[in-house]
Amino acid sequence: MEHHIAVIGAGPRGTYCLRRITLYLKKHPLKHPVNVHIIEKSGNFGGGGIHSVTQPDYLLLNTIGTQITAFGDDDDEARASEARKTLHGYLVDQGISIGPNDYPSRAQHGRYLADMMDWTQAHLPPGVFVHRHSAKVIDIESGPITDQQIVLDNGTSIPADEIILLTGHGKNRVVPDSGPAAWTSFSKNQQKKGDRTSYVHLVYPIDAKTRHVEPGDFVYVIGMGLTAVDVVKTFTMGRGGKFENGGYIPSGKEPFVILASRLGLPYSARAHNQKTDQYKGKILTPETVLKLKAQKGKVDFEKDLMPLIILEMGYVYYTTLMGTQMGDQFLNCASDEERRRLIAENVAAEERFSWEDLENPFRKIQSQTPPGHPWFSSMEEYTRYVIEYLRRDIKEAEKGNLTSPLKAAVDSVLRDLRDTLRLVVDRGGLTASSHRYLDKVFNRVNNRVAVGPPVSSTRELLILAEMGFVSFSGPTPKLSMNEGTGEFFIESDKVAGPVRSVQHVLNGRIHGVDNKNDSSPLIQNLFRREMIRTFVNKDETGVYQLGGLDVTDDFNLIGSNDRPQPHVCALGIPVEGKFWFNAADARPDVNSNSIAQLSRWVEKAVSRLKTKESAKP
Repeated sequence: MEHHIAVIGAGPRGTYCLRRITLYLKKHPLKHPVNVHIIEKSGNFGGGGIHSVTQPDYLLLNTIGTQITAFGDDDDEARASEARKTLHGYLVDQGISIGPNDYPSRAQHGRYLADMMDWTQAHLPPGVFVHRHSAKVIDIESGPITDQQIVLDNGTSIPADEIILLTGHGKNRVVPDSGPAAWTSFSKNQQKKGDRTSYVHLVYPIDAKTRHVEPGDFVYVIGMGLTAVDVVKTFTMGRGGKFENGGYIPSGKEPFVILASRLGLPYSARAHNQKTDQYKGKILTPETVLKLKAQKGKVDFEKDLMPLIILEMGYVYYTTLMGTQMGDQFLNCASDEERRRLIAENVAAEERFSWEDLENPFRKIQSQTPPGHPWFSSMEEYTRYVIEYLRRDIKEAEKGNLTSPLKAAVDSVLRDLRDTLRLVVDRGGLTASSHRYLDKVFNRVNNRVAVGPPVSSTRELLILAEMGFVSFSGPTPKLSMNEGTGEFFIESDKVAGPVRSVQHVLNGRIHGVDNKNDSSPLIQNLFRREMIRTFVNKDETGVYQLGGLDVTDDFNLIGSNDRPQPHVCALGIPVEGKFWFNAADARPDVNSNSIAQLSRWVEKAVSRLKTKESAKP
């Protein structure tokens, strides 16, 4: 008798998972041999597709190296060496000059993960064997040796007693009758006429997907977040340009880029890190949110949690701005009215914290503009506004996340207190209507203000905008097609002036979690077999359909017949919705959520294998 555990996906979570399996089996060995199958379609074991070791080093992470690990806090053996404990320690050990608060590249992260997976495989407990498979999983079916077997695209299959899907970001198909479908069709028709018009739906790897873009072309990038930053870097540094002495030296190979988003503003820069510890809430605490959950069953994110989030941010903001005495007074106010009086008496109007301004930086302009009129009289006026916005953001980010009141509030609450929010958000803990608010309103603000690029990347964006290589779409931009000219054109009713034409459109956003439209053969076959369904939050407030897979509290996939799969589980990005904010790497010394979840799965999976052993002589 032999056991078979299959891990589908060998990116960051696959790396964490292998270590958690081996660590648990070292402490709780089984009677029979355990074969651990690691399956990775990219062949990049450790980094997976996202953290490929071959990508250029100008593509940066947005987390500093000291806040990234591959190991749990309880893993004394692995953490005994600084070269394993954190990504920063690993890079220093490799002879790379990098500070503790610097941002490594994704390729460097990939090399760290690959080496940590190799180290884990070199330190297996007796009776545990690891098998790597460079192939794509296309199906899971009943097996002759084990209850199920994994079918690979190379024509082979793998027996599996326990399976965990850790497949990361999906690639969504172009949905018929959607904007991307129209853009794809238009581009293909123009190309048949000999034009170079293009729409790129999946932008990674960016260099390979954009080689057809020629110097001087105009490119419209949908998104102003991290992927858009990568696109800009690829069109500049990736084509031989250099940032030196506070300026940019063009290579002559650059296209002109227009970045687009609903809001019309780039993501905020990550502040220079000044912290050594994670912030602990004073208002938004585990005790407070768990009490809410016990009282209400389902919590309303907008009505119950947002006031706590805003209060906590206000406390951090005013403590940073004016000192601990002001912070204590803020905390001790008996009512919102008393708190407003405290602020009015002590803080100048232009220095006060405003969630409303974070949510909509155009709020004041909007209120001063008659309905139906543009907010800006010209594209030049709007561009000047964005450039000044970037300058202010860079100034705050350079102060640091303990010195800038705004950056301290954002970093301390929206980043450091995620696990507190997860206590009520995860497992369908929100009302259906407020889950929609979380997804459609809060997440967008949170991503823009708390999950932006390193400040160095924002400085580069500012330089390029001042030089004219990068411009911006205006709020609520509209992308249309001109059959006569064979080009796309864009306009914003919030900015007066003529429309602008572009030859190329890039989807500069990581695809959202939408398993029903995921192009993965595995996911589509699991739907066909009725082994999976997407998570639906349904209650008296409404019905909210999410794109992530539905799983039990122990991460077992739930089929369309309401039955959990006893031996097939999933974690990470594929279950976004049932669990919140999964696109985060493991962080040391904070009981990392991603590693804690995997530890729980390993314990349950090994327990089932132990039960199987006791059932067979």
